[in-house]
Amino acid sequence: MIRLLMLAALAACAPKQAPVAAEPPPAPVDPEAWRATRPSAPPPREWKAPAATTFKLQNGIPVYLVKQGDLPLVSVRLLVNAGRDSNPKGKAGLSAITANMLDEGTKTRDGATLAADAARLGAELRVSPAAESTTVSLDALSGENLGPSLDILADVVLRPRFDKKDFARVVDEVTTGIVAARAEPRDVAQRTFLAQLYGADHPYGVPSVGTEASVKALKLSDLTAHYAAQWHAGNAALVVSGNIDEATLKPLLDARFGTWKAGKGGRTAVPAPVAPVKTRVVFVEQPGSVQSVINAGTLAPSRTSEPYWPAQVAVTLFGGMFSSRLNMNLREEHGWSYGAYAGFADARDSSALIARSSVQADKTAPAVAEVLEEMGAQASRVPSAEEMTLVRDYLVKSLPGNFATNAAAAATYVSVPAFGLPATAWTDYGQSVTSVSADAAATAGKSLLDPAKSLVVVVGPRTAETDDGKGGKANVDVVAELKALGYEFVEVRAP
Repeated sequence: MIRLLMLAALAACAPKQAPVAAEPPPAPVDPEAWRATRPSAPPPREWKAPAATTFKLQNGIPVYLVKQGDLPLVSVRLLVNAGRDSNPKGKAGLSAITANMLDEGTKTRDGATLAADAARLGAELRVSPAAESTTVSLDALSGENLGPSLDILADVVLRPRFDKKDFARVVDEVTTGIVAARAEPRDVAQRTFLAQLYGADHPYGVPSVGTEASVKALKLSDLTAHYAAQWHAGNAALVVSGNIDEATLKPLLDARFGTWKAGKGGRTAVPAPVAPVKTRVVFVEQPGSVQSVINAGTLAPSRTSEPYWPAQVAVTLFGGMFSSRLNMNLREEHGWSYGAYAGFADARDSSALIARSSVQADKTAPAVAEVLEEMGAQASRVPSAEEMTLVRDYLVKSLPGNFATNAAAAATYVSVPAFGLPATAWTDYGQSVTSVSADAAATAGKSLLDPAKSLVVVVGPRTAETDDGKGGKANVDVVAELKALGYEFVEVRAP
């Protein structure tokens, strides 16, 4: 007790301490603060296109094998170099009609049986006529189903029956499609542009599918003669992509295509077209259209020529990307279009550069002027280092998408036999792009993008309604405004 009293007395005599101030509460954490700091990009991953293993069947047919993937899937593309250049004069569309008849039936199966047999095997068969070649595609399961699936492919390619009733129906379907396409301004613009650029008598100047008159004039004997001349082992190539190796694939292909005979028919030399020497505006009236379709361009280097890659870089800067000058002008700056792009219609002999856009009809003539002005702006300067980096990244880093699936890889490698490219064309793609200098791109642009030597095709209405700025409406004379641009002007009918 005495001890407790002494402790209490000492505590009373001790100096009093000031109270400790309470710490302020922590500031609230903003859960969105991380958005203010841009994450650093990971180091670039090096990627290279898969290489193709090449070998030949016992009769000499070249095979390009792209081994990829781990799923039991295989894509096969049989290419025959028969397209618009193989059509005799006056028989435009013959090659395409012949191709379209292949899967209508064979000597052992009609069209319905072909489809049912493919479905039973989990396979898909398609025939795709293109400008300069035709591809018969098979997407199938590997393993025990691949052999029977290849039997169907061989049946279609080697033993078409060319039935008279099927022929009449296919001709009717194709001509109906040609007539219907005249109501689509973009199709009209494309056909008109090629006809005006190459000439109506040039194989490249006529649609691959032909014209209404040329298709209706075809006879079944024309198809059988064309097939006999063009569809042979000496004019064919095979591209295969998927989970299969050469040792497994070669016997399967040899058993079905190895005895196919080689013939004498092949690619036909086409006359060299003449590039425009002055700018000409060609107008095709499309009554009732609320937009005008513009196609502008000229001849371009062929896919196999040395100037192709510098030209590709120059044209991509001009109109090949969303951020290209052409799209930034018509879409972003002026708001006249949803998009404007430029690229090549590739060919072995003579490609075409085409800049395309659909614009609001009342701005047709100003849009044409802007397209030509952007051509001149791109052609008159050397691309900056930043632009060269941008276009190289765009072209090279978008390439993996071409090999995302077996079907995509096979379709990509088909260009090798189609254009006569080296087997390393796609593994060398990155080097082909990155080796182009700014000066080389500038030289190519100066040659290609000359606003004083371009063909311009406009498909749209003759007049268009617009706001008069006073709350009312006014009419724009599209034709008069196009003529006022000062270039040669002609008006033609849709081909």
